[in-house]
Amino acid sequence: MPEVRNRTVRYGAVVALDDVTFAVGSGERVALVGPNGSGKTTLLRALAGPGTAVVPQDVPNDLALACRDFVMLGRTARLSAWRRPSAADEKAVDLALAAVDARNLAQRRMDAVSGGERQRLAIAMALATEAPVLLLDEPAAHLDFRRRDELMALLSKIGRTVVMATHELPFDTDFFTRAVLLAGGRIVADGHPGDVLVQANISAAWGVPVQVCNVRAAHLRYGADLSCL
Repeated sequence: MPEVRNRTVRYGAVVALDDVTFAVGSGERVALVGPNGSGKTTLLRALAGPGTAVVPQDVPNDLALACRDFVMLGRTARLSAWRRPSAADEKAVDLALAAVDARNLAQRRMDAVSGGERQRLAIAMALATEAPVLLLDEPAAHLDFRRRDELMALLSKIGRTVVMATHELPFDTDFFTRAVLLAGGRIVADGHPGDVLVQANISAAWGVPVQVCNVRAAHLRYGADLSCL
C-alpha cells in the first residue's frame, strides 16, 4: 500500500506539501479534500508508484485511437517493444471494459466519445494494469450530476483501494471510508468523513463561513446566507 513519510515538496518558493505523513490501508476508499492549491494533486503524485494506477483529471478529446487500444495502454508496462499483447493482456482489457460497462465502446475512437465515456475508459485503462490501488485526480471535475453519480456507482463495484482528490463539495460520503482534509500543503483533519467534514474544519480550510446542512452528504451553504434549505 502506498505511503509517504515526512514529505515536503516545493515548486520554486511555493510549498505544495509541508512535512506530510500519510498511508493508505488495503480496501480503503479515501477522499483527499481541500481547496485548489491545498496539495491534493501533489500528494497523489507522491503516492504513485508500484502497485498504483493513476486516473488523470483530463483525458485528451482528440486521440485518434480506438477505445480498446487506449485501454490496452494500461498493459504497456508488461509489454516489450516487440511483443504483441498476449491472451492474458486481452483478457485483462476485456475485464476492464466490462467493469466500467464500456464493451460497446471498444471499437469506437476516443475522439468520438463523450467526456463521461472518456472518463470511464480512463478508469478501464487503470483497471487493466491490475494494480490494487487506484489514484484519481478530480475525476468528476467535468461531469454533470448524473455522470458523477454513475462514476461513484462504478467505483463502488470495482473492488479496489481508491484514493480520490476532490475540491468539490457536496459529494456522497457513503462511498468513502475516510476523508483527509488538506489546506496549505498540510493535513488538517483525517478520519471518518462525518468527523472530518464538519463546519469548523471546512470553514478553516476554505477560508469562508459555511454551514453543514447534511453531514452524510456534505451538503453545504456558503457565504453570508447560512440558512439551510
